Amino acid sequence: MGIVPNQATSLPENRPSRKWSGRAIIGITFVCIVSTLSIRFYAEPRLTIGKFVDQDLRSPKTLLATDIEATKQAQEQAKQQVVPIYRSNPEMDANSLKHLEELLRVGDNLRLSSGNLPYVDRKILSDEVQQYLRRVSDSVWEQLQDKAYRLASNPNNQASAIPINKEQDISALAIIELSLYKLNAPSQDYQNLINKITEVRRAYAMTQEKVAQGPAMFRDRLLEMTNEQWENNKKLIRHSLVELQTSGVVIGLPDQILQSRLTNLRNLPTNEEHRAMAISLLSSTVKPNLTIDYVGTTERAIKASESVQTQKIFIKTGDLIVKGGEKITERQFVILDELQMTQRQLNLMGLSLMVGSTAIAFGIFGYANRRWQYFLKVKLHIKDFCNLGIICTGNAIATVLMAPHMIFFVPLASMGLIIGSFYSSRLALLITCLTSALLGIAISADLVALMPVLIGTIIAAAITDRPLTRSHLAATGLLVAVIQAAVYIAITLIGGTTPPILILLTALKYASGGMISAIVALGAIPYLEHISYALTPFRLAELANLDRPLLRRLVTETPGTFQHTLFVANLAEAAARELGADTTLVRTGTLYHDIGKTLKPEYFIENQMGQTNPHDILNDPWLSAKIVKDHVSGGIKLAQKHHLPEMLQAFIPEHQGTITISYFYCQAKNRSDYVIESEFRYAGPIPQSRETGIVMLADACEAALRSLGTETTLEAAKNLLMQIFKARWDDGQLQDCSLTWEDLDRIAPVFIKVWQERNHGRIKYPHLAEKLDPSGSALPEHLCTPKGLDTLAEQNTIPKTIALK
Repeated sequence: MGIVPNQATSLPENRPSRKWSGRAIIGITFVCIVSTLSIRFYAEPRLTIGKFVDQDLRSPKTLLATDIEATKQAQEQAKQQVVPIYRSNPEMDANSLKHLEELLRVGDNLRLSSGNLPYVDRKILSDEVQQYLRRVSDSVWEQLQDKAYRLASNPNNQASAIPINKEQDISALAIIELSLYKLNAPSQDYQNLINKITEVRRAYAMTQEKVAQGPAMFRDRLLEMTNEQWENNKKLIRHSLVELQTSGVVIGLPDQILQSRLTNLRNLPTNEEHRAMAISLLSSTVKPNLTIDYVGTTERAIKASESVQTQKIFIKTGDLIVKGGEKITERQFVILDELQMTQRQLNLMGLSLMVGSTAIAFGIFGYANRRWQYFLKVKLHIKDFCNLGIICTGNAIATVLMAPHMIFFVPLASMGLIIGSFYSSRLALLITCLTSALLGIAISADLVALMPVLIGTIIAAAITDRPLTRSHLAATGLLVAVIQAAVYIAITLIGGTTPPILILLTALKYASGGMISAIVALGAIPYLEHISYALTPFRLAELANLDRPLLRRLVTETPGTFQHTLFVANLAEAAARELGADTTLVRTGTLYHDIGKTLKPEYFIENQMGQTNPHDILNDPWLSAKIVKDHVSGGIKLAQKHHLPEMLQAFIPEHQGTITISYFYCQAKNRSDYVIESEFRYAGPIPQSRETGIVMLADACEAALRSLGTETTLEAAKNLLMQIFKARWDDGQLQDCSLTWEDLDRIAPVFIKVWQERNHGRIKYPHLAEKLDPSGSALPEHLCTPKGLDTLAEQNTIPKTIALK
């Protein structure tokens, strides 16, 4: 990362103030973190829960104190009195109806196979007689036919005079109805009746065997119903099942209660046998369709518990609170604390531990920032220290305020997400681990509850390494949510004392904490970007948009410089990728590095487009050098006017460093022996980061690569680049940017590869094609026809014009 661009003459004056500003920010952050994390040590009670007292502790005054045990009992009682919330299950209702329809379909099939009742006209035989004739034995059936025949053959015709009474013996009634039909109907119709009854008897006997093996509720009932009774019963049974399901059946309902509810249904048949069959059908088909909504019930219980008023106990002066030699209970501690008898005082040992631990953490961070910059892939500036201080202090305050009751909602993972987005995952992991250790000391009593949050925070920091899209942070927040919930479940299952439903609810709360962390990070980053020197890839991508005012001006007013900028950006981005530098920063910074040329574009050769060079008209190398140098100072003023972030402003002076404007310097030396070289050098500073150093090299090599011909060998091209690199190296331009000579040796082949991709060779078309079509996209037909295929070409009627791409 670059530094804030300043004039070289002003840098020495600013260094002491910048140094002390950095120390002040670190000191303020140290005080804020220590003050926040040491809250519990400011007034820590000496008499705590579980501590023995050596003498009786009596109340020094009359007080209405809180009875914590009575309050807990009242809360528990309120939980137990909560009416459970049930949730209906439409799938179970559908399954019950489906099962009932299947049983009714079985009944339909059995009745159909037995011959539906009535099977003959009721005017001939009554329903009771038809039922009787189906089930009597063959011998009885023969006797009935014989008696009916004899009765009908009575010469006195007494059968017609016998009154039909359905209350009399059913067999006698059957004889009378058969004999009457024989007397009044033709002999053929009577024989058809006998045949029909015989056929039905046979089918009935066969169906009885199936019924005996089928559902129990159909035995002795199903076949004795008439068609009207059966259809009516089916309708009533369906209505009863719907009525039962509407009122709901709870899982685990005792059979006695279920049978009582079935018996009391309003839509059951009135006939006792039919009613019994309906109840049996419903018993076998109805399923529990109400399940307890454990989440809703638990939430209702929690609300009921929270609504319980705090129970009070009246303490009079001199009442014994704790007897000497006993341990202080939680109830006694609350009373003692309200009586101000817990001897609260400053815990110097705990405060010293917190101060020492924080100092060690700051020392580790400071050492890492000085010695491990290359490993951490970051060079921090004053504004970065301020940014980190705000992030760490904010998370510390949130953790202390939300512990212990809302500790699962702490958005601590946002710290890793934000720092990883601004700097690197390594720095985020270092700061997160140090902060987690301090938080563990600060709230050690709730360390187990904080553990899922700490683990989620560390993982978020480890996988967030300057993501290119904001959706990456959202996805990381989702992953942190899953991890925090899983860690909590694992810890709780090891303990094995928490109810499953409470585990689920708390796990969901930890998961929501992970999602909140992503939301906090996405919301805080845009504001922190105005404080921090570093920029996130999201902001860099926004600044690289060519519709930005400065870049739009570069495109429209200096097209030559814009083309030069694009080539330099391609070179620098490829080199940054090779060295593991920040490619997004390099590309965006390169787009702005020559923005100052928009002030006087005609004085730079790439914008002259064959017109007269204004420097030839000036004929003053000193003035020309000043104009060329002004593109740096003017670029800085433009960037500051348009509020370009300081990290990108650094590319404007650092890409030129303090190199000499050699062309005009040589002209000046040819005209005078008294030439001051500093007048022909840029003001600087030299590159302060690998990114700005890479852009300097790419800018220096751009013109040289353009001058190479296509016949240039790779070895010659690399030698030329290494000469340019050596010139910058020997001039001391790269001494502050962490680039090594080995890095330069790796960059040269990358530059050459980009140059080759830009200047790839083309097919050399025949001279005649250039006359016909200078683009070479079309050739004469005879030049496109292979030898030996002339005859085939003549026979083919398709045009032979070939477009070559």
